[in-house]
Formats: sequence, structure tokens, C-alpha cells
Amino acid sequence: MNIRILTLAVTLFGVGAVWAGEVLQVGVGRVDRRYAVDIDARINAPVERLRVLLTDYPNLARINASIQRSEVLTGAPAQQQRVRIEAHVCVGVFCKNIVQVQDVGVLTDGSILAVIVPQGGDFHYGIARWQFWDEPTGTRMRFHSEIEPAFWVPPIIGPWLIQRALQAETLKSVANLERLAETGVDIQP
Repeated sequence: MNIRILTLAVTLFGVGAVWAGEVLQVGVGRVDRRYAVDIDARINAPVERLRVLLTDYPNLARINASIQRSEVLTGAPAQQQRVRIEAHVCVGVFCKNIVQVQDVGVLTDGSILAVIVPQGGDFHYGIARWQFWDEPTGTRMRFHSEIEPAFWVPPIIGPWLIQRALQAETLKSVANLERLAETGVDIQP
């Protein structure tokens, strides 16, 4: 159950697998109780379209099907949005509902930065950053995320499974992001 929750935490921050584009590099790691994911990908969509999809907070379930609800809350720092995400995640027959609150903003360089608000959910710490730039064959995107769960993770096999699951789920989310960008799905105001 906890493995899927960590997987979802990364995908809630953002993104995952590219079919029409190209995944250039994927890295997953762990230091103590923190898990990190790094993705470098080329996506066949304009930079601004990707940014719009990732900041369409009420519709984040389009990027990851485990998200049951996402909404913008009050109380965010200036130039940011506070986003609350409710998700239902399952591993085998074990399921859990989780909540995550994060402050998200678009930085002056156009990258997106999300920081978990620890009091709002199931993680002690979390940060994610998406960076984008144009290339002749599409948009280059780098995604970095670190999370620290506020729940127990079983020792020995737990961290290994989490790392494998984080990579797979993050790649799936990138694929969904690219699919949405290519289909021209309408964005809600």
C-alpha cells in the first residue's frame, strides 16, 4: 500500500512516460527516508501547452487516474496557488485514501515549482520542479522530485519496490501529459 502512495506522490507533483516523444534519462534514488525521481524527456508539444496542462489544478486527474479530486485552496504565498489533492491508491487488495497539499508556482524562468505543505497531508517533505525549453524536435522537459513519507515504509524490500514503482508511475504520467498536449484537450477556466 505505501509503495503506491509514494508512487502517486511523485505523479501528483507532476509527470511520467513518453511514447511519441523520447525519454532521455530516468533516475530514481533514496537517501534515508527521502525518495527522489529525475526524468529528462523530449515531448512533442509546445512548452506553453505543457505548462498550461500542469497548472490546470482542478483537472489534474487527467494526468493521473488515481487522483479523485484536486482543488485550489486559499492561503498560498504570493505568486503561488495552494492545491489540495485527494487520491485513492491501491497495491493489490490494499487501498488507501491520501491527501496532499502543495504550494505551486511558475517561476520567472518558466519552470514550475511545487512544495508540499507538511501539515496538509501524508508527507513530511516534498518538492518538485519541472523545467522546459524549446528544441528543434519539440520541448525538452526535466522533472525532479523528492518526497519523504509521514507513514511507515517496510524495511528491506519496501525501498526497492518504491523506487521501481516511482519510475514506472512517473513515466506513465509523462505519457499522459504528452497525449493530452497532442490531443488539444480543452482546459477549464
